[in-house]
Amino acid sequence: MSFWEKFVRKSAGDTNTATATTPVHETQWQASPRPSATPSDTAGLYATEYAVRTVTDFIASNIASLPFKTYMQRANGDRVEVPANTPLASMLAHPSGITGQTRFTLFKALLLDQLLTGSMCATVTHTATGYGLRRILPSNYSIRVNGNEEPTALDVTIDGHSSTLRLPNAAVLLSHGYNPDTASVPAALRDLLDEARALSEYRRQIARNGGRVSAYVYRPKEMPWLSQADYDDFKMALDNYTKGGGREGGWPILKDGMEFRTIDAFKPVDVNDLEARDRINIAVCNAYHVSPENLGFRTSTNSNIQAFKEQLWAVELMPYIVQFEQALNMTLPAITGQAYAWIEANVDAKLRGTFSEQYQALSTATGRPFMTTNEARRLLNRPQVPEGDQLVTPLNVSEGGQPSPQDGGRTQTAQEGR
Repeated sequence: MSFWEKFVRKSAGDTNTATATTPVHETQWQASPRPSATPSDTAGLYATEYAVRTVTDFIASNIASLPFKTYMQRANGDRVEVPANTPLASMLAHPSGITGQTRFTLFKALLLDQLLTGSMCATVTHTATGYGLRRILPSNYSIRVNGNEEPTALDVTIDGHSSTLRLPNAAVLLSHGYNPDTASVPAALRDLLDEARALSEYRRQIARNGGRVSAYVYRPKEMPWLSQADYDDFKMALDNYTKGGGREGGWPILKDGMEFRTIDAFKPVDVNDLEARDRINIAVCNAYHVSPENLGFRTSTNSNIQAFKEQLWAVELMPYIVQFEQALNMTLPAITGQAYAWIEANVDAKLRGTFSEQYQALSTATGRPFMTTNEARRLLNRPQVPEGDQLVTPLNVSEGGQPSPQDGGRTQTAQEGR
């Protein structure tokens, strides 16, 4: 069995999907023309650009931490969760067969690929538990497109093994942006990031030399040094205040009419360094359509923290979530033999609020207690107690016309004088 037959799971014969993988021999790969679209090599920005790393890591980590569930629709229109022992649900719970790679780390890596390079790619493989996903690094593949900029094939090279995967392919999960040849967001920010890099280098130069540029020590010419030793002693004392001598920021002792004179031509504050960095951080947030307040790049008040949180999940991250869900649903349900099912991220889990807020809302909505004693103890990892599975209803709560216990009103019986 060839490398690619081991690496990529063939769908023909294993599922009812119509398209199978079609690996091409290495000799054919070498004779093939170069792809017309190559993903931008911007992944290195994750390691070198603070603002890009912070924003992309924030987006990818939050989405990867969402609960992902599989659902199906019954004949009556109700939707139910697919049993955990089915191929799709099992694959979603443990999508990677690589040691140490959890679902969170795999999904985060795929999302970072999308955010940093404009595309993500993975292949469906066999794992010890059934089906799985294997991520292909952006540097290991390029996308071929036709004249209409539609993807037609993937040129993939891993560990020296090269091949071409024809598209569409039921075993290939591929998601790309506006078109496969479109530059990524970091590429569009390149000029701004180059400016930030130049300012950072300028700042380092100022930190290294600025203290000796903004001022100097003046000694009157009529007060010559008594000797070379006299000059060396003064120079050594001055170095303690300027070159890591332990007294930086202090004031040297001057003698013989010497003066400490400043130069007005340049001051480090003129660089406006903090303001420039803030502008760059905010510009990167704007490019990825997330609020700077959610990342701490701009100050928010306690009164609007919840509003920013709701905006984050309901507006800002939703396009990324939908794109990721649809990429998974284009490939995984069909190849696992469950084309009737779909994958959905549970965004509500992030919008539920604190436990006390949830309890207050549910208690008010139901008008009665909704949790048994043992259910409450289970939340605290406490053992069950006898008769703890009964839903205890207070005496002032009855069926029909009973005000909510949150209202503090009288019972219907008391209102009728009975």
